[in-house]
Amino acid sequence: MAISIQSLFNSTADIYRLKLISGKGGAERPVSWMYYTEDVSTLNFLRGGELVVTTGMEIGRYEDNTGKAREEFLVEYLSKLVNAVSEQGASGLILNLGKYILTVPEEIKQLCQRLQLPLLTMPWEIHIIDIMQDYGNRIVNDRQKGQSLEKTLFNAMFNHVDFNVVQLENTAFAGSKNYSVVLMDLPEVLAEKDEDGFKRYMDYSFNVKTGLHAGEYSYFLHENKIVYVFHDDAHEHFSKIERAARREKIFEGMRLSVSGVCSTARELSEEYRHADLALKLCNQETLAGDYEKLGVFKLLGEVQDRRVLEQMYDSVLGPLNEFGKDKLEDYLNTLRLYLGSSGRVQKTAEENFTHRNTVNYRIRKICDTLNIDLSDGETRYMIQTALYIKDMLEKL
Repeated sequence: MAISIQSLFNSTADIYRLKLISGKGGAERPVSWMYYTEDVSTLNFLRGGELVVTTGMEIGRYEDNTGKAREEFLVEYLSKLVNAVSEQGASGLILNLGKYILTVPEEIKQLCQRLQLPLLTMPWEIHIIDIMQDYGNRIVNDRQKGQSLEKTLFNAMFNHVDFNVVQLENTAFAGSKNYSVVLMDLPEVLAEKDEDGFKRYMDYSFNVKTGLHAGEYSYFLHENKIVYVFHDDAHEHFSKIERAARREKIFEGMRLSVSGVCSTARELSEEYRHADLALKLCNQETLAGDYEKLGVFKLLGEVQDRRVLEQMYDSVLGPLNEFGKDKLEDYLNTLRLYLGSSGRVQKTAEENFTHRNTVNYRIRKICDTLNIDLSDGETRYMIQTALYIKDMLEKL
């Protein structure tokens, strides 16, 4: 989470007589630092998220060196500058108008609009050093606040002794009545190599692509996961994160999940646990999990002692282990389909790609081994619950 161009503009437009003349759709881009340049070739040094400022001195040099009017070079130079700023992942561009650049050509405005690159102007009378110092201080202050908020939310989840709700005052989370969590697998190799670099990628590239706004969330890395915390119901945000992740190669094969909603920050530890459960039980095709859609697994997930679940499974279906591992899986799959079809043998056979006689044989064998009657409703419930436990334990 970082301060955005829109936030800087809103708080300083009058001070520096700024105008946002194009690329307003990208105004929520976060700003990592200020960068002054008069040479397009130096933009190779950008790391992403910088707000670039220039006077266009190179345009004046062109006129001095060639004797030709600067207007002949203006569009060409500014186009090159804008494209380079965009390609290097900078957040926006400020043109200092009055000496070298008198007006901004319409072609440049249109280019910035297409790139959704915020283009701002300020008059020559405003000293670049003043806005750079001011913005630098604001960026550092915002970064410190962001880090403090991350630590506070981390403590709310994992270290209640060091958490006090007062610590959320003067943040976007102050007074919130709803909290929720989104988890995403951390690309382990990338993060281990350069955690700071990965955080920069998240702050100034990935999170920008999600369309999330700075005040909506905080995030941190924990136990090989990216942990997003929201001060409202995260389901809409989850959809944005998921869409962005599926377009990023580094997140290929990564799982995502979303928690339920709690009413106090101290309950975030429970929502983290819920999101973690949904992550482990996520759909293997979509690699996405929603705690609110886990059904009976929500109930089973509240059993903290794994041994309780193992003992229940063993007490209900344990005797089937005598079939051997391979045969056991075939029998359990037949049993699942049989219960799912309300005991219809032909439907079970079709879904199991086997003969109905095989289904009848397996069901009789299961009933004899377990000494049960599958026509009894309570028995079917216990068997189905044991199958759910087996599925959950395997995924956990």
